[in-house]
Amino acid sequence: MFNIFFVMAAMVLMIHAANYCMKEEDLTDDKFYDELQTNLFKNQQHRVVELECPDLKDNSTCLYIVDRIGYSGDGSWFVARFLTPVPSLTKGFLSVSLLSKPVFKTMSTVDTAVWPVDIGTMDALTPNAYELTSLFTSGHYPLSTEISGNITFLGVATGGLMSFLGMHFKNLNLTGIDINPQSEYLAKKWFGYKDRENSRILIGDGAEYIKEMARRGENSDAVLIDACHNIEPEDGIYCPVEALRTPEFLDSLSRVIGSKGITTFNLFNLYNKSGGYEKIWENFSQHFVDCHLTRNDIGNAFLMCSNYKLDRSKVDIPKTREFLRQLRIQGFMVRILASFL
Repeated sequence: MFNIFFVMAAMVLMIHAANYCMKEEDLTDDKFYDELQTNLFKNQQHRVVELECPDLKDNSTCLYIVDRIGYSGDGSWFVARFLTPVPSLTKGFLSVSLLSKPVFKTMSTVDTAVWPVDIGTMDALTPNAYELTSLFTSGHYPLSTEISGNITFLGVATGGLMSFLGMHFKNLNLTGIDINPQSEYLAKKWFGYKDRENSRILIGDGAEYIKEMARRGENSDAVLIDACHNIEPEDGIYCPVEALRTPEFLDSLSRVIGSKGITTFNLFNLYNKSGGYEKIWENFSQHFVDCHLTRNDIGNAFLMCSNYKLDRSKVDIPKTREFLRQLRIQGFMVRILASFL
């Protein structure tokens, strides 16, 4: 009787909640947008959702969660979430994710702070997208979501790449290492990351983690490196951090990827004086059989290295593009950042 009473009480509460929701007015897309733009965004393109400061005594550690409105070519609108040092994005950003619009458009769902993150969509210009696509455009992996193996991430950021891979590639075993506990906190609170059976985040020193893997004779099919400073370093080299540029680390990394693995580095040098990226390419190439340097349209460069010759001539470019398109790698960010590019 005791259990039945509580079941009946819970059912009554659910009925009342349903009745309350039914009384809410369903807004048209235009009216919903007007409410969002006028009252939530205050007729601005962006809004600060939260200021996250892990060290309350040091403002330089603070990062903004910023939601920003964009417009597609067909006139439709969307909202993307950024992790950034300043709300205006004039000093760049550390991460971006597309938000999912609520199914029911009402006054109680207009707040973008509670919208879910669309972890299954990725912007084509981001470092995450480059690191992902390089696994296929290099010929390292076949064009299949059934691929298996171990991928290691040095630098988690907001977990976007791990979430994307964990969702689309169920047979991959994903391990992320980040020295900053704040990364895991932000990933789970604001960017939709959740631990899965095939995905976990560890807090620790990524350089030491790779060195220890090498000492134990362990291998990884791919090591994707996106480890950056959150504030401007003296030399202007945001990515990778110094510990991931040492000969000892690079030798260890080479042993970890072995003769069949691959590694990618996200590089960002604020000044790129005297061919800075080329110097990194030259230095890193001494530790691997094959390295290739490329750049994207927002200032980053990327270095891909392996201990075997990557044969891109065998890659079917049209099929690869279609495969990546079906994975929902899109170009939404350029609609938001047109004034910065």
